[in-house]
Amino acid sequence: MTIKINQMKKEIKVTTGDIKRNYEILGPVFFQTNNKGLFGGGPLKDLKKKHADLINQLKADGQSSDTKADWGFLIGEWNAGQNDFDAAFFCATQELRLRAEKMGGDAVVFMSQDIDLDTNGFAHFYLQMYGTAVKYID
Repeated sequence: MTIKINQMKKEIKVTTGDIKRNYEILGPVFFQTNNKGLFGGGPLKDLKKKHADLINQLKADGQSSDTKADWGFLIGEWNAGQNDFDAAFFCATQELRLRAEKMGGDAVVFMSQDIDLDTNGFAHFYLQMYGTAVKYID
């Protein structure tokens, strides 16, 4: 699936592995976000607004959940925001693409992520995503 984002001048591939193409390594790219804030606010709220077109396209294509946050109780704690994992993932992937493009890259290889849950009181999550920006050598 190819997603064209208005902010980008060219398509930047992102993969969790390597690519079968010659490239030079430009350097690491990193992005982090979280939903820490009253009622799922924080940086993720602004990120979802920035990438609203992407999120809507992914939902229409069945690539992202259309489910709203679960405000039920989970072991005596609020369970809010976990349904935003997919939105956070796709938005963070777009941010890696934007960073790679600024470096003159054509792709991000060996992308990886880490999600940490903070379940003290109101549940929050922190997402870190990183990879290596590369430029194709033809």
